Amino acid sequence: MPIILQFTFEDGSKEVVRIPAEIWRRQETTVTKVFIFDKKVTSILLDPFLEIADTDVNNNSWPTKQSPTKFDLYKNKQSNKHH
Repeated sequence: MPIILQFTFEDGSKEVVRIPAEIWRRQETTVTKVFIFDKKVTSILLDPFLEIADTDVNNNSWPTKQSPTKFDLYKNKQSNKHH
């Protein structure tokens, strides 16, 4: 699979970088790549458009953002019914 990264910068602008799947040829489990920008990066999101087959999106961002679990969504739905 390719690697698709979205960088968000201090000024609020964003840049998407697509790295072809060939990056995995040398090492199948980990890769390293250096990015140099003129602006300070405030966050990075892997697969911002949900294009790759990723079953756990909770580890796709830096800094870490926790998505609600199915249980949390169900619990919120139930509490909204009682209001």
